[in-house]
Amino acid sequence: MRYPCLQEINSPLDIRGLSADVLPTLAAELRDFIQTETATKAGHIRSSLGVVELSIALHYYFRTPEDILIWDVGHQAYAHKVLCERQKLFASNRQKGGISGFTKRQESSYDPFGAGHSSTSISALAGFIKSADLDKIKRRHIAVIGDGALTGGQAFEALNYLGDLALPCLIILNDNQGSIDPNVGGLQANGRYRDFAESLGFQYLEGQDGNDLNSILEYFKEADQYQSPVFLHLHTQKGLGYLDDISRKGKPAAPSYQSAFEAYILPKLEQDQNLVILSPAMLAGAGLRTAQSRFPERVIDVGIAEQHVVTMAAALAADGKRVIVHLYSTFAQRAYDQIVHDVALQALPVVFILDRAGLVGEDGPTHHGVFDQSMLSDIPNLVLGAPAGAKALGQMLDWALEQEDKAVFLRYPKASYDPQIDEYWQGLEPHLWYTGKSNKMLISYGSLAGMVQSVAEESAWSHLHIPLYRPLDLEALRLALAEAEKLILVDENPVGGSVHQGIRELFSSGVLKADYQHILLPKEFVEHASRKEQLSEFGFSREQLLKLVLS
Repeated sequence: MRYPCLQEINSPLDIRGLSADVLPTLAAELRDFIQTETATKAGHIRSSLGVVELSIALHYYFRTPEDILIWDVGHQAYAHKVLCERQKLFASNRQKGGISGFTKRQESSYDPFGAGHSSTSISALAGFIKSADLDKIKRRHIAVIGDGALTGGQAFEALNYLGDLALPCLIILNDNQGSIDPNVGGLQANGRYRDFAESLGFQYLEGQDGNDLNSILEYFKEADQYQSPVFLHLHTQKGLGYLDDISRKGKPAAPSYQSAFEAYILPKLEQDQNLVILSPAMLAGAGLRTAQSRFPERVIDVGIAEQHVVTMAAALAADGKRVIVHLYSTFAQRAYDQIVHDVALQALPVVFILDRAGLVGEDGPTHHGVFDQSMLSDIPNLVLGAPAGAKALGQMLDWALEQEDKAVFLRYPKASYDPQIDEYWQGLEPHLWYTGKSNKMLISYGSLAGMVQSVAEESAWSHLHIPLYRPLDLEALRLALAEAEKLILVDENPVGGSVHQGIRELFSSGVLKADYQHILLPKEFVEHASRKEQLSEFGFSREQLLKLVLS
């Protein structure tokens, strides 16, 4: 029997029935179980391994779910999920129809608040604390924040509020010395957490043994002595017990959009001493680690701080620098105000790379990059586009960096691309990739252009590719589609952020009268599955498009 202790645990009630001396055995089994069950999956294993003991101790000491426990970032919560009613479901983690890789209210009463993006836990906890205070409910409130999440501005705002509110709560900083990239910022560099916490009205405790169960339980007992906010600075070892012999799913197959961006950036930084690249803690995902090691003064990680990074980039551009900001599409939502007021309103030429655009697969609805174009499309002084391959990305970036009075957003998915499509690239205007039947036209925008091209070639339909979404050249589009009797648009966006909007303008003005169909994303939150499964669900596959064309 591989997990004699763990298999008896269905909920935290079972943990509380154990004697304290059994808990290390449970921790060892839990650490092995998590790795075994996620062996074929990608994503955040090391974060959860570092908090196995903390997860057990929290549910052993506190009376969850009556006591409120919030994890931040959510991918630290694998051990929590296994202990909280999802052990038998854990093999389905991040798979279609299975449980989420993050905490999720719909899954369990032990997940009082969902967390996909970082730095939200303390604000959420403040809401629960205030609600309990209003209702005169006696319960304890705990937030675990770590993996770089304390670099996010919202966490600082919430700590400032809780210090003033002065009601009992426990904020645990899981200090594992890292996130996806190493932690940055003055608080981390100077280590003056005690001064910081006490200046806000928190009692400060420090725990050096964050992977020792007995020590953690003692820290909790000490924290319970205070009738005021407590900040527990807990040192843990990220990836403790990681099994190197497990082969895990990794990056998309080469060549990927991320590798194309990386290949573009290095020579560009060498050629242009005025170029600065900023990222809110996503250098690794961007493919920028090598660039930062070679140009540390001009490839800058600002921490998980999307609002800050956009305004900082705007000021750099205002002072004459050429600036690229790398953002995951889903995180760009957090900087909407700064994009509008600090970049667009001032007509500043910041270039934005929106990585992980479109459907992102196993990370699911918190991470899909499907709202950026709808969000940005009506803002003046912005250009929105989507390269279909490496050649397009390079030339579009060159063009974007030459702009003087507008910002440019270029978006691409976490995916590979067919390098053969580079031969079809002809520039920023709408252009034909394939000339087939003049009265039948496939239209592509974005990374699925290669798939559309293969269908066009097999069906002998013409294929028009559109590189830029806003502003959309309606006159060029009108001329290109003038003879079409049948049109099919393939655009991995919901209707509000799709090229469909421009085509509809041509129809409403009476310019186009063709039979028109479109394949777009629905207006809904798409659950986690593989990217291929998600695309297929909404008609974005070669087989489905070919069937539609031939019907």
